[in-house]
Amino acid sequence: MDTDSLTPMAYEIILRAGKILDELHSEIGASAAGKKAEDDFLRGVKKHLRGILKSPEEYLDYWNYLDEVDVRKFREDIRELLTYVEEILSTPSDRRGEPLFE
Repeated sequence: MDTDSLTPMAYEIILRAGKILDELHSEIGASAAGKKAEDDFLRGVKKHLRGILKSPEEYLDYWNYLDEVDVRKFREDIRELLTYVEEILSTPSDRRGEPLFE
């Protein structure tokens, strides 16, 4: 699926990710490709964020941000984004809004 097909609630994930880290924004946006439905995208994002939470230092080091980013704040931001993803997954798709760009 294309990010243009995401509902406003789901698209908000990409915007919030960009406020955390540019690379996270790009990763999450690109992860929509190849997904058949929004819930598949959301479950993939959820899995990715959980992986980051298991080792945020490793993730930040991979992107060369370990010395620039406060790991505690980064972990908190990732948890908040994960909570938002879970809220969307628990919201019926017909209540997430119509895609803005289709």
